[in-house]
Amino acid sequence: MSNPTDVQPDRLKQGAAALSTKNVAFIAIMGALGNILSWLSMSLTPLLPNLPLGPISISIAFDLSHLTTFIAALYGGPLVGGLTGLVGGAVAANVFGFSQGNFVTGFALPIGKALTGVAAGFVMRMLRLQTRRRHQAYVVFSTLLAYIPEGIFTLFIFLSVLPLVFRIPAVIFYSVLVGILVKASIEMLIEGAILAALSANQSFANFINSFFKPS
Repeated sequence: MSNPTDVQPDRLKQGAAALSTKNVAFIAIMGALGNILSWLSMSLTPLLPNLPLGPISISIAFDLSHLTTFIAALYGGPLVGGLTGLVGGAVAANVFGFSQGNFVTGFALPIGKALTGVAAGFVMRMLRLQTRRRHQAYVVFSTLLAYIPEGIFTLFIFLSVLPLVFRIPAVIFYSVLVGILVKASIEMLIEGAILAALSANQSFANFINSFFKPS
């Protein structure tokens, strides 16, 4: 008897299969839930509400939107994970970027989230989390590993793009970056633990897999 949490072997061999209508619906649902999680978590945990830095302001708050990104990446792969991260970054892009006069972060933040979704899809396939019993440690490790590209992208934005565009010395952002990366690591641990618990539930796994089974 097959494990209901397993995905179809032929789908695992496909790097970026064409999106079906059900896949698109899944991305829309997960993206919307990601934005809701983003708004709720940021509203409840304003770590650094507003730090003026010349023409822009910086704020730091917990953002748990990547929970839906990781769910999408685990069951749908890199393409679905990346698109879910992109859509799920809309609220954070406005709160951390556009609303504070920072259009660079506003545009860059969803791209960074998409990078995490793509990376998570590949990492979770590399660890074969879709096809074997998932140990919580592996799931949590995969979320931390998947954030590395977004972390590097964040460093590039804060140390190269923002100083160039807004004429702010890069050294100003050092302490902010430390706070962002530490916060992000904690987020990955929390989201990884939640993902491990959710993926162990057969009813949840069956429901999510229904979006990827051929009609």
